[in-house]
Amino acid sequence: MIHKIVFTGPESCGKTTLVHVLAQQLNLPFVQEMARPYIHTLNRKYEYDDLLSIAMLQMSEEERVKSMQPPLLICDTDLLTVKIWCDDKYQRCEHWLSHAWVDRTPDMYFLCAPDFPWVPDALREDANRREHLYQVYREHMIKYKLRFIELTGTVEQRLKVVNHYLNSDSQQLY
Repeated sequence: MIHKIVFTGPESCGKTTLVHVLAQQLNLPFVQEMARPYIHTLNRKYEYDDLLSIAMLQMSEEERVKSMQPPLLICDTDLLTVKIWCDDKYQRCEHWLSHAWVDRTPDMYFLCAPDFPWVPDALREDANRREHLYQVYREHMIKYKLRFIELTGTVEQRLKVVNHYLNSDSQQLY
């Protein structure tokens, strides 16, 4: 059985940096966030249906990396982000997406706090709502009784918490 961990949270909170560093430390492949390459290729503003396409791409990328049979599946986001994005931006979410997200629940979420300085780029849009969105993620974790660890501080401090979890005798994930 492949164990799965997901780094999640609002924009510009260090998820991708953590995934890259952890994957490099462990010499493992990782599931990249598919929203960025998808939206980058659009010649227009994204729409609701684009989020559904992103969800499909995210599942496909997860299956692709999973087929490599790594001992640990490291994910830079997952369908929870797409679900929250649909709910937040369009006040609706397809039934299949909600079910797919539940079916793909990881062993552990690492919820990244927005305590990093905002780094602007063309695809980011919620600089002033990061704390609010962080609370939305946190509420989902609690409501759905998901296993999660909140990560705060520097990249090094966050990695220390992640590595402690991964090396814990009781977890035996890696």
